[in-house]
Amino acid sequence: MALSFGLFAFLGVSQGQATVIVTYAESPSVETSSLANTSVDTFDSNSVGYHTATGDPVLTWAGVGTFDRLNIKSADTYGGANNTNYAVVGVGIDTETALTLNTPSSYFGLWWSAGDSQNVLDFYSGANGTGTLLAQFTTANLLKALPKSYYGNPNTGYAAGQDAGEPFAFINFFGASGTAWQSVVLRNSSSTGFEADNLTSRVAAYNSATDGAMPGIVLESINGTQETMVSPEPGPILAVGFLCCLSAGGSFVRRFHRRIAQL
Repeated sequence: MALSFGLFAFLGVSQGQATVIVTYAESPSVETSSLANTSVDTFDSNSVGYHTATGDPVLTWAGVGTFDRLNIKSADTYGGANNTNYAVVGVGIDTETALTLNTPSSYFGLWWSAGDSQNVLDFYSGANGTGTLLAQFTTANLLKALPKSYYGNPNTGYAAGQDAGEPFAFINFFGASGTAWQSVVLRNSSSTGFEADNLTSRVAAYNSATDGAMPGIVLESINGTQETMVSPEPGPILAVGFLCCLSAGGSFVRRFHRRIAQL
């Protein structure tokens, strides 16, 4: 089993559901995933500009997949982990970018910068945004959950109050109960931007036995377009999680309590 039964019960995930679990970084300064054995696309060696041509090397994520289009920008107030290139969807050029994976995968992450309510991520069972919509992540719950310490660009040169009104955080997406996607689509209206960097992918699902504690602070689970936010209030869900996680030493619940104290 990729995820422990205790974690399924804690999040209210049925074994038969195609569900994605979402977490965000424990620290506002984190711009990369702590999950092992992943592949990362930093865009740092890509040429700046809008790319759509077939065969353009910028559109190939070596060993992982292919983008149908990419708009690459140099680091600025709104994006660029470690002050390097980043990708953006929107800003008057395009409204979506599709990443088709070579192999169906059960983990995806990205550094989400200058976040706004129009940023959307869709996970599909088929290539190029086709097939079943396994999960649609909208930023409403994340915007409500992130503490103010996540607001403002954390990078050198942009930290002194730059874009202090928008959040910057690394977001993780874990396929639960055997869920795997063939493509990921980043969407946004043309009026604002969906800024992203350090895109991270792994074919293998998260496994608590080999990966240790799940990276980040648990935010919600998604089944299709239904988003179920994890309540930060102590109650029955914590009790269920604790009882079911005893066999794993209860480490997840202890970490969850510590994380709640940070909010």
